[in-house]
Parts: sequence; C-alpha cells; structure tokens
Amino acid sequence: MMKIISLGLGVQSTAMYFLSSVNMIERADHAVFADPGAELPRTYEILEMLQDWAKYNNGIPIHVTNERNLLQDIMKAQNSRGVRWASIPAFTESGGMIMRQCTGEYKIQPVIKKVRELHGLKPRQRMPKTEMWLGITLDEIQRMKISQLPRIDYIYPLIEQRMSRSDCMKTFKRFNFPIPPKSSCVFCPYHSDKNWKEIKEKLPEEWEKCVEIDNTIRDATKKGINDKLYLHRSLTSLEKVQFADQQELFMCEEGFCGL
Repeated sequence: MMKIISLGLGVQSTAMYFLSSVNMIERADHAVFADPGAELPRTYEILEMLQDWAKYNNGIPIHVTNERNLLQDIMKAQNSRGVRWASIPAFTESGGMIMRQCTGEYKIQPVIKKVRELHGLKPRQRMPKTEMWLGITLDEIQRMKISQLPRIDYIYPLIEQRMSRSDCMKTFKRFNFPIPPKSSCVFCPYHSDKNWKEIKEKLPEEWEKCVEIDNTIRDATKKGINDKLYLHRSLTSLEKVQFADQQELFMCEEGFCGL
C-alpha cells in the first residue's frame, strides 16, 4: 500500500518527514505539499531547505502541487473552477463564519490528484488503497478523524509514537534544521491577533495583500451587501483593527492546514 505524507511544512508534518526519511519511524513512499499560492514567505523558505536536505540525505521524494492559486482566485472573486467566490471561512455580519471550501479545493483535492498520478492511474481508473499520513500530535488529538475520501485511509504516525508538538521541536535540533512556522495562508481568518500583528509589523508586502483581500471579500457572498464579510472576528476592516496579543483561539479542523 502506498504511503503518502501530507506535507504542510509546519512543525508536525515536517518533523514526521524527517523521522520517516531516516527510518526512525516507518519510511513513507512520497511526501506531497499542496501549495495554495498564499503561504507565508518563511514556509516557502522551509520548503527550499527541506528539498535541499532531501537531495543530499536520501529524503523521501517531495512533490509540490501548485496549479491552483487561492490568492489569485480570491482577487478574481472565483473558486478554482472559475465559479464565483472561493470560499475562505470569513466572518459574517449575520454571525459565525461562511463555509470553508479552501482546504478541500486548494489542499485536499490537489493532493488526491497527485496521488493518482503517483499511482500512474488513468481518468476514472480506480485508485488502490492508499495511506495518507497526517502530522497530528497528542496535544491536538481532537483533530483526528476517519477519512471520508474513497480508497484513502488517514494514518497518524506521531500519535502512534505518542509524540507531542514539543517532541517535534526536538527533532529539528537533532537535524540542525530551523523550526518551521505554523503553516497557513497569509490571510487565513483563523489567525490570532498575535499572528495578524506579526504580519503587519514584519511582513509589509503580505500585510498589504491581506488588507486588499479583506476589502475584496466584503460583498462577496450571495447575499451581497446584506451580509458583509471580514477577515477579522471583530467585523472591522483589517487596517483599522487594534490587535491584542492573545494566542490562537481555534484552527482549521481538516487536518491538512497548520501542520
């Protein structure tokens, strides 16, 4: 059975990649990073360093999918299929958040497409049973779930090894590799105020993109001006928000982002 690491390039999935590459846990066959075209700059730097490490250390082959660009699609107010509105879980004036489609369209589906390619399958040909390894640790065990994807089983090697996020941190010291930032799109509504503040103060170009996207999505629901959308939970234009220093309050539960 083919074993695929879902490589998010955050702490957990990157640590799992290292451990698997050197056979400290079972060795996977491939690692796939679904690039939505909107990750933080540091995440792309980590990708380049990991690819270099893999080249000289017999690392598990890393495959990058980047045919879909969430940033561009949001600016065009459409999804990856050209249909109006690429749905990120933005906050609404009527309460709550709109349905999240970004993880499925820009993370999960590209990974599945790549897995089919790695199997050498033709269109509509049935895929062999496949293991998808997700980098979830004991401190996030609530994010574990049973796969609803046909022919794909979710496997949690770090849970099996009883590893925590802090254990993953130690892995980077062992390999003399920098600790990756949490992987997420630069404009993700799940950011804490601490995340937003860091982007505003340290990444001016990315901050400008966030402000532009926040303004772009304002009237992007089917309800239009009757239910405006915001990136920040305060329902305030991002450029006007006074950020506090609270830590992450919640995160995407799909298991493909933030790892």
